[in-house]
Amino acid sequence: MSVPQKISKLRNFIARNPALADVGFTVIGNQAVTPRTALSMLERGQNINAVILGLKKIGVDPPEQDWALAEDYYRSLLQLPGPHPKIYIIGTEMTLEQALAHLKRRDAAGQQLLNSYQGLTREMARRMK
Repeated sequence: MSVPQKISKLRNFIARNPALADVGFTVIGNQAVTPRTALSMLERGQNINAVILGLKKIGVDPPEQDWALAEDYYRSLLQLPGPHPKIYIIGTEMTLEQALAHLKRRDAAGQQLLNSYQGLTREMARRMK
């Protein structure tokens, strides 16, 4: 993901999560860095690599591979015979087709579905150890 894309992602995160905009998530040069600070640093071109590393640690920048894997998972569920289960995210019920559409749009519901999928893969990794 390019720096302009990370800037856009941070702007969106701050807009959707104003209560978290000033919560420190990493330390750079003995200073706590918040999403708002990280945005400012990226816009100024300051400590770009350190900010990007911090973003990866908190999951603001999920790997593109995870999006593709989550989409593939929902596509594979659609191929199974029989009635398809309903998908639930906080306060919402949806079909597999709707879930896949949210993942493709990468909207807030898609992000929740991705987070759920990442939890699933973490559990799989834990169980494989």
